[in-house]
Amino acid sequence: MNKNNRKKQLKLVPIALILIMGILIINGTHTKFLHYWHSWLGEKNPTIGDNVEKPDNSHSNKPSDSLPEEQPPDSLPEEQPPLTEETDPQEENKTPSESPAENKEKTPIIYVGQQLIIPGEKSNPASAQVINAGIKPNKQKQIALTFDAGWLYEQTEDLLAVLDAYQVKSTFFMRGLWVENNPELAKLIKSKGHIVENHSLTHGHLTQMTNDEIKNEIAATTKIIQKVTGSTPTLFRPPYGEYNNRLLKILAESGYQYAVMWTVDSHDWAEEIGGKKVTTDYLVERVLKNASDKGIILMHIGGYKTVEALPRIIEGLRQQGYELVTVNEMLPPASKNLLHTVQAGDTLYSLAKRYGVTVAELIEANNL
Repeated sequence: MNKNNRKKQLKLVPIALILIMGILIINGTHTKFLHYWHSWLGEKNPTIGDNVEKPDNSHSNKPSDSLPEEQPPDSLPEEQPPLTEETDPQEENKTPSESPAENKEKTPIIYVGQQLIIPGEKSNPASAQVINAGIKPNKQKQIALTFDAGWLYEQTEDLLAVLDAYQVKSTFFMRGLWVENNPELAKLIKSKGHIVENHSLTHGHLTQMTNDEIKNEIAATTKIIQKVTGSTPTLFRPPYGEYNNRLLKILAESGYQYAVMWTVDSHDWAEEIGGKKVTTDYLVERVLKNASDKGIILMHIGGYKTVEALPRIIEGLRQQGYELVTVNEMLPPASKNLLHTVQAGDTLYSLAKRYGVTVAELIEANNL
């Protein structure tokens, strides 16, 4: 090669280098070229202090290949969309309120034959009120003769005959099984204008029973009286006069606002009290001596001397100025609670719709 050609080639080198540099700058790879260029020249790599001009990428959105863009640890890549409620699988299952299906699962189960209180007035008491005497205002002195039915029944018609003869209406507190075993006598009592009320199913010690046992004693008797007499009892007399707060609460939940006790125990259920024989005179004297306005006299269908003493007791009370009435007449009407016996196919939802109440009210009224 001659000298002239070599000179021409050498002159082209700077031009070629300038073109290469331009291409590299455009492609963002000029720093790599400088690295190799200095290596070819046998020089060290440029540092921040060297007079190597850095390209100004401050206005460029494209990061340099040699300096990868750093991201904060908690940031997300640009191509990944931020999480939303729709993309969070846990959030998808959350709703502002429970679904009807979930509510249905938590709704108490009712069973055929169960008696439910259909709440009327929302001021229903939480516990039954214990009644030892009448509480309704009256102008004339009043007193009530009441008769409990436990097991004995032989004197029922004789007792009713005396009450008929004196035109006295009374309240009878009936053991459920007594009514079931003597349905015709129960119907006769009702037909004479007397009122049949609840005295438990078996006449057991209710305060020693479980809640479910107490509820059955009350509900079963209610159902029997309804079936036999066609009337629904509203008053309850605890056997042996035994009660506690638990029983009173269950009574209220079962639709019974009053637990009826007495003002005077005639002792007609005993043959002897404290060493003293219970005679006809004993009964008459005890009742007349302890009579009081709005008083409630406790007697029994199966009392030993009850039928014999009854005419003198009625005459004596009237002579003292008493009007003989039923217990019911001396009490304000109970809250209007309807009892519904659950039938096949009934649900709390269907009953709520039928009676115009809410499911929550049914649950609360029946302590479900």
